[in-house]
Amino acid sequence: MLLLLAAVLAAAILALGLRLRAVLPRGAPPPRRTAPARLGVFLGSGGHTGEMRALLSALDGEKYAPRVYVYGAGDEMSLRAVADVESALGGTTSNKDYELLALPRARAVGEGKLSTLVSASKTLVFATWYTFALPLLRRPSTPWVDVLLLNGPGTAVVLVAVAYIRRLLGLSYTRIIYVESFARVKTLSLSGKLLRPFVDTFVVQWPEAVGPSATKAGADADTAGADSRTRPSRVTYRGFLV
Repeated sequence: MLLLLAAVLAAAILALGLRLRAVLPRGAPPPRRTAPARLGVFLGSGGHTGEMRALLSALDGEKYAPRVYVYGAGDEMSLRAVADVESALGGTTSNKDYELLALPRARAVGEGKLSTLVSASKTLVFATWYTFALPLLRRPSTPWVDVLLLNGPGTAVVLVAVAYIRRLLGLSYTRIIYVESFARVKTLSLSGKLLRPFVDTFVVQWPEAVGPSATKAGADADTAGADSRTRPSRVTYRGFLV
């Protein structure tokens, strides 16, 4: 019996691995949209929130609406950032154009490994309910957001993991954009290293952070993709975003 269970488990893990490999992003351009895209934004607190606020300062509020802001429970700084961003968009949007979603933090600064496991598990449960199960019950044909914008930290990994459930099931799914922190000059952050293979677009602000795989936005990127034999890079160097 134990051997049978082990064989079934091994087969299930193998099938899941093959399916995951099949749905990983391939660098194909997203389909052209005519309707506004529902945008999810994760605010990671502290400097992450500050950088995200700067990124959103150039947001087209009519093109990306409604917006869902995900933040750590109790993070007042992120709530103030949302108020500032939406106030700047006030000329073209209304309060109905955004929602707030508070999640437990996956990991606090300086938290131990065992405690982090417990915290991350709690975050996973909440994220699965609010970003997968509940939206699936309400709108089975569409994901909770069309585009998810992330710049770390740990809770971003949980959000991406949950977002992949729809991909694995063959349902319409969220496209994921990860923007590495401006502070990461020579190396990627831990979240960046973990998420790089799984996001649709990975943006760095210093090309040295990822090495030669980063393509310069604009003309350089067009040149890099000119050779049809080369798969388009999902890693993009956008220069100074913030």
